[in-house]
Amino acid sequence: MVLDSGVKTPDSLLPSLTTAIERALTLETWVSSSRERVTSESFISRRTQFNSVDRFCAACPCDDDTTMAVQRLSADKRDAFVAQTTDFETWAEMKQSAAVADLVTLQNV
Repeated sequence: MVLDSGVKTPDSLLPSLTTAIERALTLETWVSSSRERVTSESFISRRTQFNSVDRFCAACPCDDDTTMAVQRLSADKRDAFVAQTTDFETWAEMKQSAAVADLVTLQNV
């Protein structure tokens, strides 16, 4: 049996934790400035009524079927759509949760 497979040691854990902490500290900036990619496909599948980001965008009551169009939608309409079709009450809450999920997934700590 190989015991070192996937085991974190203090030497390998420190850089991962440092990166995770740095990303967590800048999370609010990342969430508020995100324009291109709001969340992952797996997050959308788990936490919304849709199985892809494209379907989420297509169902949103906005002009285009893009993430940018969703973000340009008035806050009230966007929040109403999010509350009706996701596990969240607001767009900001959904983006924050998606960012945290991505951070945890990327760090795999």
